Amino acid sequence: MITRMYAVIDTETTGLSPKYHHRIAEIGVVLVDGGGRIEHEWSTLVNPDRDLGPQRIHGIRAADARRAPRFEDLAAHLIELLRGRTLVAHNLPFDLTFLDAEYARLGAGFPVDRSHGLCTMNLAASYLPGAGRSLAECCAAAGIPLGGWHSASADARATADLLSHFLQRTQPPYPWSSIAERAITVPWPQLAPQAFSTASRATRSMSIPGGGGGGGLVAGIVDYLPRVSGSAVADPYLAVLDAALADRYLSADEIAALGALAGSLGLTAADTDRLHRDYVNALARVALADHVLTDDERADLATIVTLLELPAGTDAEALVRATGGATTSELSLTLDDLVVFTGEFDEPRSVWMERATAVGLRVHHAVTKKVTLVIAADVDSLSGKAKKARGYGIRVVSLEEFEKAPAMGVVERAGV
Repeated sequence: MITRMYAVIDTETTGLSPKYHHRIAEIGVVLVDGGGRIEHEWSTLVNPDRDLGPQRIHGIRAADARRAPRFEDLAAHLIELLRGRTLVAHNLPFDLTFLDAEYARLGAGFPVDRSHGLCTMNLAASYLPGAGRSLAECCAAAGIPLGGWHSASADARATADLLSHFLQRTQPPYPWSSIAERAITVPWPQLAPQAFSTASRATRSMSIPGGGGGGGLVAGIVDYLPRVSGSAVADPYLAVLDAALADRYLSADEIAALGALAGSLGLTAADTDRLHRDYVNALARVALADHVLTDDERADLATIVTLLELPAGTDAEALVRATGGATTSELSLTLDDLVVFTGEFDEPRSVWMERATAVGLRVHHAVTKKVTLVIAADVDSLSGKAKKARGYGIRVVSLEEFEKAPAMGVVERAGV
């Protein structure tokens, strides 16, 4: 029997695509055994020999990067860490594009592709139903602390904890056994070891997602979009797009890099156009969730449409579509519909969950695209469940409106 071992990686980069000369600026590796236990951790800053790009995101200072080893110095050591292991990352396709490019610069092909690795972002769709795409959302859903943000060492450790969570919820043989078996036989290049010293960041406070700053309508709207089924790269692309749009600005370089990233992932122009429209549609649904569209919300939608180079009027079409989904018509529920409760009610939430079950509804604890309705203590709730429902186009109603639903016609029998 093959011992399945994993190498969990995370990279921080100077931009979105190596095709536009972006480089790795930090890398973290956590080695995990077949049972999900951490064996070894390693990380270092990397001198990218260029500007550091979006420092507002990764927080790496030039003073720290200058004293870091270059990638060619650590390339051989990294191979020894990864050799014989299944590569794991949260957004594996993105990290692979940069590792491919870094080793190509050395004249050595990076032998691992998506068929040899695991992406915890994609695995979360099965193991954490209702969780968003981001590492922070997945960790929150799994009850895993994220001790830092956009630090390669912290993110690699959190991803390793996610992998361990998935392993504990699965009985061998694992669904990815064939991937693990292929990883054992990967022919790694032989590189001469170089002497180098790792470099770490200077001590500083880490910013946590959702902790303030820009972001327009919703910071991290991608976590409230339905996952894309049938594609292993659409969700990873959307995650990168969302991060790039966080400051509501895309330089010409970023636009070109996004296009190059889409191409490296095998996404066609039609694919990215559809994903961009889905993104705008989700923003529109969230903007109209309270049935009021402010000037700032309208301007934010227009800005995103312009940045994504979508046709004029795409924002107006999205608003019309969202208006149709946010109707105030009579609520109708049918037997076995999935409903979710959020917020603190006058009576314990468990009481309402029992009443909903008694009239033939199914109560779910997470919002997925299969959910019919979210019942909120405050219809304007900003809870994660309410935000996700709006992003999915799922109706959020008050308890009073829920009580009046025709499907609650057996309400007297249920004792409501």
